[in-house]
Amino acid sequence: MLEAICKHWEGPISLALYLSDAEAQQFLRYAQGSEVLMSRHNVGYHIVYKEGQFYPVNLLRNVAMKHISTPYMFLSDIDFLPMYGLYEYLRKSVVQLDLANTKKALIVPAFETLRYRLSFPKSKAELLSMLDMGTLFTFRYHVWTKGHAPTNFAKWRTATTPYRVEWEADFEPYVVVRRDCPEYDRRFVGFGWNKVAHIMELDAQEYEFTVLPNAYMIHMPHAPSFDITKFRSNKQYRICLKTLKEEF
Repeated sequence: MLEAICKHWEGPISLALYLSDAEAQQFLRYAQGSEVLMSRHNVGYHIVYKEGQFYPVNLLRNVAMKHISTPYMFLSDIDFLPMYGLYEYLRKSVVQLDLANTKKALIVPAFETLRYRLSFPKSKAELLSMLDMGTLFTFRYHVWTKGHAPTNFAKWRTATTPYRVEWEADFEPYVVVRRDCPEYDRRFVGFGWNKVAHIMELDAQEYEFTVLPNAYMIHMPHAPSFDITKFRSNKQYRICLKTLKEEF
């Protein structure tokens, strides 16, 4: 995904990688052999060495956040491609919505494709026609609608100005925030509730959620993670997650 993300996003990137020693060496060789990556001077690679049996997703997010050198950050995941031009659009939106002096989280609406070869929409109009044709869906439409329902995709279709939405349980949008935003709770490892908890924290700290009318990102398909497989097959795993949720 990395080269593809770099082609879509010309701004700085802080990337956390969870690797063994051997994988770190392999990654280094890959990066040094990549024209796309070697031409960039604004990508920071932060390696967290593998330890234990769970994927420490929120620790990785905190590591990436800690090394940010810009006043604002767009919190994304590796399996998403931002729309072309998103970096410039976000820079303008941050000023327009006075992020410097207000507690806001700007939402970039998330979509997904189930096709490995996607001709990426160049505009919102093109994205909407792909939605109508069924080439694209709103993110997690089939599995976990609650995660993005408050974004109000029906309203977004015709929106031309940013609009405010209210937090609801299990909301997990991708957001732009100031760099002083709260950290992720690192107790959440593996699959489940890791981003939901962070958005809930933002709401508890009275952040205002504002949806951007001309921004979008698209989730690219991939094989299920080791952790979601464990979550689905292991009752104990689900009980542990439930306990952790209640503690949180």
